[in-house]
Amino acid sequence: PTSSTLFNQPAQLATTSFKMPQPARQQVRRVVAGHSRQSKKQLFRPETFFVLLIFVIVIAWLSVFLGIYLPAANNNTTTSAEDTHHQLLKGSADNSAVSASEEDFPDHYLTFSTSCSASQNWQSFMLFFFAHKVNQPGDVIRIASGCSDQQKQMLEDFHESVIKKLSPNFHVHFTPDFTKISGDNYKYYNKPFGVRHFMTHWLKYDESNDRLKNSIIMILDPDMILLRPLTYDFTSSNVMIHRSERGPPKVKKVMHGQPWASLYAFGDGPFKQDLNYVFSNHTDSPALKATDDERRNNYPGGPPYMATGKDMWSIVSAWTELVPNVHHVYKHLLGEMYGWSLGAAHVGLPHTLAESFMISATQIGRGEGWQLIDALKD
Repeated sequence: PTSSTLFNQPAQLATTSFKMPQPARQQVRRVVAGHSRQSKKQLFRPETFFVLLIFVIVIAWLSVFLGIYLPAANNNTTTSAEDTHHQLLKGSADNSAVSASEEDFPDHYLTFSTSCSASQNWQSFMLFFFAHKVNQPGDVIRIASGCSDQQKQMLEDFHESVIKKLSPNFHVHFTPDFTKISGDNYKYYNKPFGVRHFMTHWLKYDESNDRLKNSIIMILDPDMILLRPLTYDFTSSNVMIHRSERGPPKVKKVMHGQPWASLYAFGDGPFKQDLNYVFSNHTDSPALKATDDERRNNYPGGPPYMATGKDMWSIVSAWTELVPNVHHVYKHLLGEMYGWSLGAAHVGLPHTLAESFMISATQIGRGEGWQLIDALKD
């Protein structure tokens, strides 16, 4: 697809997944109604009264028992947001299972880049809503680029009155319009340069700050929604990892030197461009020495991108430097994604690519998580 989607068409998926067919609902109502009428007829028979009396006594005894003993036990435990996510993620079908203790759980920043258009306002609302619905840990940040003063004011008002009520950890960060930063007009410059602006001015990334270096930064697209929390740890999940000569990681986590991304179908396309021009200022770039297997199986990644703060800063710095050159030789939609791949290769950070981070369209077989969907019980 031209635009990646994590469970695309969220409203449709939500209804078709959980909506019960109308005849079935009517049948359920008839059964329940019939049962209720039968129960009313027998309500005041002697044996019914005796059963109800015993039921009331049992309930009263349980209430006393639970009121005395369970609060005392619960007072000795506290539940943090991360603890909740640890429980939610245990044994999840295709997402992060957090095995680290609360003290070791790194800060998480989930970002997505948008304009200020009405359509992307709706997409942003859906992403925020589902992040709230699944209890996504950490901060979720919309990076809005190129807004007029009026758009910015309207968006700030909406964010404070609606989005912030979902979670105080949901934010919007405004950036300048980067579409013409290299003298041409390419709206997708806003993603790499917007993320760099966010890391510089909102996150205030500092390489001497260990907490930021060890944090987890994710980049999604605004037309994605989450059906489970997305975190750095895939230890206990059945995530489908794309094969490469490097093999699967020994530790299934986002770590320093081990970024993750979703597999995309452009293969080694980035490396088929005029790399002499792209790397004109880096004639000895490691990207020029990447193996054929790495080019095909470790770098054709896209959102969700996931990396530690340290690695994300390295990739984004290379991304913003190279993407204007990439767009000069490849003036198409995926130019900024090609720029990411070549930037990651330039700083020597091959990715672990997952084939099950997202689904977008049923006709797409390999490379998406439809195998896990098909395995679900009816």
